[in-house]
Amino acid sequence: MVTALFADVVGSTAMAESMDPEHWAGLMNRAFDQISKPIYHYEGSIARLMGDALLAFFGAPIAHEDDPVRAVNAALDLLASTAEFAESVRADYGQDFQMRVGINTGPVVVGEIGSDLKYEYTAMGDAVNLAARMQAAASPGAILISEETGRFVQPVFELKSLGPIDVKGKSEPVNVFEVLGRKERAGRLRGLDAAGISSPMIGRAKDLEALMSATATLSSDSPQYVAIIGEAGLGKSRLVTEWQRSISKSRKKPLWVTGQCLSYGRGLAYHLVIDLVRNVINAPATASNEETQLALTHTLEEIGINESDETLAYLAHLLSIGADLPAIAQLGNMDPQLLQAQYLRSVQHLCRALSRNQPLILVFEDIHWSDPSSTDLLLRLIGDSDFSDHKIMFCFITRPDHQASGWEIIASLSRESADRLTTVELASLSAEESRMLISSLLEVEALPKRARDAILAKTEGNPFFMEEVVRMLIDQDVLGRENGRWVAKGDVESIQIPDTLQGLLLARIDHLPEDTKQTLRVASVIGRQFAVRVLESVLGRG
Repeated sequence: MVTALFADVVGSTAMAESMDPEHWAGLMNRAFDQISKPIYHYEGSIARLMGDALLAFFGAPIAHEDDPVRAVNAALDLLASTAEFAESVRADYGQDFQMRVGINTGPVVVGEIGSDLKYEYTAMGDAVNLAARMQAAASPGAILISEETGRFVQPVFELKSLGPIDVKGKSEPVNVFEVLGRKERAGRLRGLDAAGISSPMIGRAKDLEALMSATATLSSDSPQYVAIIGEAGLGKSRLVTEWQRSISKSRKKPLWVTGQCLSYGRGLAYHLVIDLVRNVINAPATASNEETQLALTHTLEEIGINESDETLAYLAHLLSIGADLPAIAQLGNMDPQLLQAQYLRSVQHLCRALSRNQPLILVFEDIHWSDPSSTDLLLRLIGDSDFSDHKIMFCFITRPDHQASGWEIIASLSRESADRLTTVELASLSAEESRMLISSLLEVEALPKRARDAILAKTEGNPFFMEEVVRMLIDQDVLGRENGRWVAKGDVESIQIPDTLQGLLLARIDHLPEDTKQTLRVASVIGRQFAVRVLESVLGRG
């Protein structure tokens, strides 16, 4: 699966005719320099520059589990940077410079295409063609996406349905959506929420009990630590949600604050810490600088930190706001190591103030995507001896990726604070638990046994996989409601791996070492299950 992004300059022919060719070429080179930055920032690849247009891929040559989201984020940033660039074009040439974008997600053929004299790495297929049609149908300054892309990104972005439109080369009209912007609070990209189905938590009772026992230790005067470790889809976030729901019923419930890592955030300095601070002050990333500055000042006043305190200046600088204030503007010339030390002191001060009157639980999600700056600051934060008289718990959620920057936090806690560390390692659901989950999801007693067995065989005890397979069956009208019950309306046994799982699996495969990928290719040819000695024999290692 690849998400293709087409962008072109509106009215470029007329602009080119009215300008000197050299000026036009220079202008377009500057424009491409500007708009390529968001593409690379979200780890896309530019396949082609075509005079006044650009074609980029997200998912080729390297796949990510959220490529459609990355593509739309890149498109929004691309248009934002274009708006700034357009001001200089208007001043220099008296021309209106605007771009439009089209995006589509689908299967493509990727590889080197060409003759003996020239080769080009590109993708071909209907998915790419449809992205080009989306771009051609877009208004100046707009982003149009296909229904397929919309299904992936709807929880994250505000979309406006434009209904079906006629598209060249398509026998039937295509449903199209315009991207209006990012949602203030993003929803879940995974699971059955969109289908209106609640997923019960099954097979995690002991894990939840361990977390509740850890919560009871918050009455002590030493910081407590929790590590929740599990592969993608095993239900880490769901377990934490149930944990939060359970402790919210307590008489003196703790203050709960979350920091979320971004999948493309490894190169974004302090992005995890910034998200935590934004959630403390209730200022989402979509808030303006003025709104964020007001929220920061108000929150610090509420918890007893004066406006004159240097904590305000350093946190404002961390959030990239208030640059016009003298106290903050001068921080731009500070030595980076000294600045990091001041960031740490400010976050420490913030945490101590928050936990002064009630227990505090800080939850850091997906730290396998943490950037090195956030990891380093958090390592120093959890080692802070000044928290010894505060009721604070640090919870870190991660995949078991020992090579990731964030794993240093888990390793450090295991070495230095094992007596105050609760580790929850999630395993796949058993066959019986898997059957219980499927039955609870859809009340599927009426489904044929072979249908349930087909779902279980595909998902192998992974709750996320189960939810995504069920969601796909509903989307494809293979499962439907009749008389208030879910029944099989089509051939469940022939189900394919859903697109969301393909993206997740391809992303994991693409980041494996080359020799491991070769072993995986050979294994996939042998079959779904086989003896290790067979693989060793084929590879010549027996």
